[in-house]
Amino acid sequence: MARRSSSGSRPWRALGALAMIIVVMLIAVAGTDTFHPGQWRQQVKVGLGLDLTSGTEVVLQAQTPQGHPPSAAEMNQAASILLARVNSTGTTGGQVQQQGGNLINVSVPKASTEVLNLVKSTAQMRFRQVLLWQPPAAPASASSPAADYGDAGLVSAATMKLFSKLTCAPGSNGNVNDAWKATVGYTPQQAQWDDAGSQVVSCDASGGKYVLDKAVFQGTDVTSANAGLLPNSSQWAVNLTLDGAATKAYGTLATNQYDNYYPNINGNADDAVLDQTAMALDGDVVSAPQTADALTSGQIQVRGPSSAPFTQAQADQLASQLKYGALPLSFQPVSVNSISAQLGHASLVGGLTAGAIGLTLTMSYLFLYYRGLGLVSVTSLLVAALLACLALVLLSRYQDFTMELSGIAGLVVAIGITADSFIVFFERLRDEVRDGKSLRTAVEHGWRRARRTILVSDTVSFLAAVVLYHFAVSDVQGFAYTLGLTTLIDVIVVFLFTKPMVTLLAGTKFYGGGHRWSGLDPARLGAKAPWRSGVRRTVRTQRPGTGSRTSVSSSATSQEEED
Repeated sequence: MARRSSSGSRPWRALGALAMIIVVMLIAVAGTDTFHPGQWRQQVKVGLGLDLTSGTEVVLQAQTPQGHPPSAAEMNQAASILLARVNSTGTTGGQVQQQGGNLINVSVPKASTEVLNLVKSTAQMRFRQVLLWQPPAAPASASSPAADYGDAGLVSAATMKLFSKLTCAPGSNGNVNDAWKATVGYTPQQAQWDDAGSQVVSCDASGGKYVLDKAVFQGTDVTSANAGLLPNSSQWAVNLTLDGAATKAYGTLATNQYDNYYPNINGNADDAVLDQTAMALDGDVVSAPQTADALTSGQIQVRGPSSAPFTQAQADQLASQLKYGALPLSFQPVSVNSISAQLGHASLVGGLTAGAIGLTLTMSYLFLYYRGLGLVSVTSLLVAALLACLALVLLSRYQDFTMELSGIAGLVVAIGITADSFIVFFERLRDEVRDGKSLRTAVEHGWRRARRTILVSDTVSFLAAVVLYHFAVSDVQGFAYTLGLTTLIDVIVVFLFTKPMVTLLAGTKFYGGGHRWSGLDPARLGAKAPWRSGVRRTVRTQRPGTGSRTSVSSSATSQEEED
């Protein structure tokens, strides 16, 4: 007995693997509502970019402290920092583009007031010694006064009054709750917290209260800030480098703290607080590390406390905050434009209409040319569309992906790429039928010839998408992203659905018998030895002049001769 091809003998295994992938994706989409079907519809959402939904566009004009035109390097740095600020808020689909010598265009989906305020203002990072600290009050002891640590004698009377009025509340996701500023009369217009020559009050993300001394140096004095692992350790830290003036100023403070407070930090809570230097971004304390050495070289390493060392995420966040505070320019809004939801909706409808027309034309052509095989093609396209839809929903939910008009263009182009894979396979299959092979044999031989071509073609398309995404910007990246995604889906569909389905259909009477509407009619394809089925037949003939009978076995690919 001839051994069956492993690829052709297990079509159900491939289909089962595909079904498992779809089930896993559906469970991931439903999440905690997996067993609540009524909530499934709310989970099927794809994030939309600025060109497909409403949004706001702001043009900012850069200004330098000295009033001279900003340099190209300053503008590039500012654009990078602004984009990082937009992305750090969790807003997806935002764009930051430089226009001319001193203008930057910022576009964000929807009416994101938080993001617009963030990019219009210049975040100032100040480094100040901690003079007084009050830990967050426990809920059970909220009515009793909390203890203060540090040295109240170093605090001015006016600042002490503010400290008494200050109310701090814990923030969320490691961010400071900015409501504290209103409790002491701090306003964005006056930005009292940015007065480098005065003592200020502040809060941290946990709800701790601070009195901070005059600024020693500011964020623009930080020349680099990077997160990294300590040597021979799994503990994360942030490494800072200061310029010359900041190195001298901080060296004086660090030497004083190390000599007078550091030796007693384990037994004296007041000295432990006075040994701290707070990093305040826009007035909020993002970190207040203790000084463990007389740092006079301008190289600072910030570590978390020994009881709760920095995680990678915390170190990266602190390094990013330090970089954001080093923005060398201030900005004034030149114009603020709102993009209507109607315009975005029209773009979305137009893109989806183009995709529907492309899919319909492709399906019509496949049915006309391949007849019965067109059913396999259309079903494969629908499976690919389902996988693409689920993938986009998952990316939107877990990776903050947003679909833009260019991304829809990538999906439309992918229809042709996916159909091309089917055509390669079907043409190889029909070539084998023309050579006189039975359909079962033709499927396996044709697949072996086609799959290499399909893989090479999809590999080229995927590499092109990767290169395009890496070197392109803005809208073109959206096109490349969806093109690469659908190319991977094409490989999955062809291997786990199209080929197994053709293998199963080859055993049916309609396809295996070469029906004229199956798309595999040997006579219509010009086969050398037309076949009509895969069933072996035995023809008995009588030899002339003898009484014996012999049996001649005839396969489906051989032609019977009439006596």
